[in-house]
Amino acid sequence: MRWTVTRALALLVGVALSNQAVAQEEAVVGAAAPGFSLKVLNPEASGLKWLSLQSLVGEEPDDASSKVVLLSFFASWCAPCKKELPLLIDLDTRYRSLGLRVIGVSIDKEEPGITAAKRLVNDHRAAYPVLSDRFNFLARRYLGEQAPLPSVFLIRRDGTIISVERGYTKDASAFLRARVEEALGVKRSTAAVAAPRVDSAKP
Repeated sequence: MRWTVTRALALLVGVALSNQAVAQEEAVVGAAAPGFSLKVLNPEASGLKWLSLQSLVGEEPDDASSKVVLLSFFASWCAPCKKELPLLIDLDTRYRSLGLRVIGVSIDKEEPGITAAKRLVNDHRAAYPVLSDRFNFLARRYLGEQAPLPSVFLIRRDGTIISVERGYTKDASAFLRARVEEALGVKRSTAAVAAPRVDSAKP
């Protein structure tokens, strides 16, 4: 009986420690961004087959010009995500030379969805890398079990999360551009990005 109680207490402590570890990895402002290394869906356009966060942030990243990472989670079936795509392409085009690194992450699990996500990105000629998170390991670390799409995270060069938007109904072209410019330390533009309003969708 004593052994059973001791074992039960040990299991409870283990669960508590596990939950604490998960909490420490939660993707919130001020926390370290969970790392990743995933396959790229558009290798021809992006010039990459795999991409890791560690290659863009940290003390000595492979990409020495990287200053801010914009990480956007989407799905092929998400209508608001499709509206967001031109905005991300515009941000990538305008601010890549200033140190912005845009990354898309598809959370599609089945092969038809992954193929549709790849087609969507290719049709829009997105040059930034789009990753496949088909098992949703990364999505769970950033989004939790359920979060509206699209969800966007801005990550500073030191690997710290500085902005989180888990779904949004604001004028995306205005507030995302403003936050990117603020993170890069550039003068805020007065012209709005030519992109439609983006609402949120539930996964």
